[in-house]
Amino acid sequence: MANASQYLEEGAGQWPPRPPGPYSEAQRLALEELVAGGPEALRAFLRRERLPPFLSEPEVQAIARGAVPPAAAEEAAAEASLDASSLTYFPERSDAEPPALELGWPGFGSGAFRGLTRVEAHFQPGAGDSPYGCKEAVRRQIRSARQMIALVMDSFTDTDIFTDLLEACSQRQVKAYILLDQSSFSHFLKMCKDLGVDLEQEKLMRVRNITGNTYYTRSGAKIVGKVHEKFMLIDGIRVTTGSYSFTWMDGKLNSSNILILSGPAVAHFDQEFRTLYAHSKPVNLKEFSSSKKNKVFDELVRITVASRDLTRENFLRMEFLYLRAFVGNLKRKRNWMHASREAVFVSSNAMHVSPPLTKRNGSLIMRPHWIIER
Repeated sequence: MANASQYLEEGAGQWPPRPPGPYSEAQRLALEELVAGGPEALRAFLRRERLPPFLSEPEVQAIARGAVPPAAAEEAAAEASLDASSLTYFPERSDAEPPALELGWPGFGSGAFRGLTRVEAHFQPGAGDSPYGCKEAVRRQIRSARQMIALVMDSFTDTDIFTDLLEACSQRQVKAYILLDQSSFSHFLKMCKDLGVDLEQEKLMRVRNITGNTYYTRSGAKIVGKVHEKFMLIDGIRVTTGSYSFTWMDGKLNSSNILILSGPAVAHFDQEFRTLYAHSKPVNLKEFSSSKKNKVFDELVRITVASRDLTRENFLRMEFLYLRAFVGNLKRKRNWMHASREAVFVSSNAMHVSPPLTKRNGSLIMRPHWIIER
């Protein structure tokens, strides 16, 4: 890649050089108008600049609804320190360490032999005696795993496939890494809740969420893309990929296909999974468990299940519910500590507060006392 001095010496076009690829400044400005003013502002901008529409109506509505307003925490984090300078800024590096594949990973070096090249194609609905070709092929691959399963999926709510994963972890000690799109993650948690599965107790399973690219506007709002990659790596030697999602509808109703690959092509999926894992975010399952105990978990799931997209309104409502749950816990702890200063233990189920004395009109009277249930 040419550096700045090469561009200047060769006189290659204007400075700074135009970004490579399909970048369009006009489209960027149009997106700014859409996020700031909505669909009508976008259409007015396109007419004014005499630009052809480049977004379909579903895309316009999805971006308008899904734009997340700037958060106060992000604004504070964006402030630079006083001693920062260009000499201490390394855009190609991250301040945070990438997450470790702590359960282990098959040790294949660069160019290592991963078996003979084979390709199997499966379609759904299938022909002959196998109408559910994709689902059956996926379940066979999971049952064949002996060391590791690494999964990237846009949506995962098929209880049969999830049960196969749980059995692989518990019965054959197979390690499982699962990366799910952030926008559909609540559906996965709802499935786990319905099945009575506590992910914190699954010691050989790691579940994290990921997103697509993130676009930041000048105002600080952001548009978060979704993950449409779908593949499952088995023992580092086979990979299943295609249009098939791990949902009941894809398993029974929708038309889809998958390819099962082995050989050198698997190395590319191996690298891609580790790259996605490095960009993934952890899920604080203790927070979800705490919210569940406070009857907020059901409300969080209901909000996101009711809408296919993480709208701005639902995003703010979810943030409010989280804050309400955690602040409520803090208030209860504070009240208990305050009351316990004058409390006397009387039973295993209650704290009985002794009635302290106070003065009124020169005489001692008792303040009302109360019972604090544990």
